[in-house]
Amino acid sequence: MPKHHQRFNSILRRIATVLACTLALALWAPPTAAAQDAFSCIEELSDDEVRYRIRYIEDKLQDGKKHATRWRYTWMGLWLAGGAGMTYAAVRAAQGQNDCPPGTEGQFCRDNNGANRFGWAYLAAGAYFVGLSHAILPAPGVWGAKRIRKQDDSSEAARRAKLEYATNTLKKASGVQSLNAGALAPVGGLIYGVVGGTIKATQWPGQSRGLTAGMYVAPPILLGLQAATAPREGVMAYEAYRGIACSSKYYDRHEEGPEFDFSVNPGGGSFRVRF
Repeated sequence: MPKHHQRFNSILRRIATVLACTLALALWAPPTAAAQDAFSCIEELSDDEVRYRIRYIEDKLQDGKKHATRWRYTWMGLWLAGGAGMTYAAVRAAQGQNDCPPGTEGQFCRDNNGANRFGWAYLAAGAYFVGLSHAILPAPGVWGAKRIRKQDDSSEAARRAKLEYATNTLKKASGVQSLNAGALAPVGGLIYGVVGGTIKATQWPGQSRGLTAGMYVAPPILLGLQAATAPREGVMAYEAYRGIACSSKYYDRHEEGPEFDFSVNPGGGSFRVRF
């Protein structure tokens, strides 16, 4: 069998493996528990109950604001800074023979520079995409409490409208945080890494193998760490709120399992796991 057919078959096998892993993750994902509609009884609540629920949502969003803000801007900065560094490396590789060490001039050096240019540019594109997604994706967990407080509450009708706005904000925060902490980003990183690493390995066999390995493992590992450290306070708050939305009985649910906290600052970084 010709070599190019063998390489093509190898690519198909690797992509099939990735798709199988994606399907397995989707099948093993825990089902979402059904709960009451948090909007269905707003008009039936007393004014005191409306006030209580507004304060409850504000407090929950305020409690989770610090983690949500730190996580969002830390990861956004890391991805954009990494993309800038990899762009610089790609530009340097594109300079061609100017960067060739003595004794490596010729076809080998040109191939190696082409492989490096592709590898760094591919990783930079992924880093920019993830970094910009942090800026584009809404962050109700960051600004939700402040915007709720600014809503008019001068009358009973206005307070009911404010509760509807607050409930919707908490629901959005839960959805965004579920997405950030879910399997979509790690699985997407796995696919992105496998596709890019396979293209580089087949187009430039034997060239800059360390970079090839990095293309395979860096995207899923970094996106997995990002998902593991993502805030979930909004998810738990919305689930708890749905338990009291149409009832005067207080309900809360504490999820078991470790909590991850990751932050970076000019003096260093920290990664903590709380059980």
